Amino acid sequence: MPRLLLVDDDRFILRAIEKLLSTEGYYCQTAVNAEEAKRALDGEPFDMIVLDVSLPDQDGYSLCRQIRTRHNMPIIFLTAKDDNADKVIGLEVGGDDYLTKPFAPRELVARVRAHLRRATEYNNPQDAKKQILIGDLVVDIDRRDVTRFGVPAKLTEREFELMLLLARNREKALAMDWIFQNIWGYESDLGVKTLAVYVRRLRQKIEADPDNPTYLITIRGFGYKLTSSHD
Repeated sequence: MPRLLLVDDDRFILRAIEKLLSTEGYYCQTAVNAEEAKRALDGEPFDMIVLDVSLPDQDGYSLCRQIRTRHNMPIIFLTAKDDNADKVIGLEVGGDDYLTKPFAPRELVARVRAHLRRATEYNNPQDAKKQILIGDLVVDIDRRDVTRFGVPAKLTEREFELMLLLARNREKALAMDWIFQNIWGYESDLGVKTLAVYVRRLRQKIEADPDNPTYLITIRGFGYKLTSSHD
């Protein structure tokens, strides 16, 4: 049974989400502030976190940054702000998705299912080949990470999913919408912006000069390509 940590200071919303997801077959543990969430994370491992941006003792963005130093599970932000800039910030600090309050209960369930399904698929790869070599990069499927000159990039789960998809299709130009739908499992109005944030995060971890990438190349007006050619 997947284990979810739900973090929101609004106890009414928290109880509603807990009831909704428990009915769908998920084990749910709740926290009403950042300190409770941290204590919960020190115990049994979780498969996903649903995290409110506005918490009384610490904002969700900074809490997400702290979580990302130790955990790779998907994180879905809940926010009352419908501003695209706020959503992009959530992605940049390590979030995987976002829902604006008020949201349809079935949409939350669909997002949770999609992220857990993708995480399960990528945690159980069918590849007989456990490593993919791309220039100086080694995509290690067993370790769920990439190394460059033997140094781990320390990718999050979603970053690794993106890297693995690109690596499996190396030297091919992939459309932005296609990449997003294959990684996130659904369509989104902000799909292109979300993907751009993750591409930037990947470049910061795998490129010698993220502003002048040689591996993860932008195909202007179309998408991205992972290449080992540095010509």
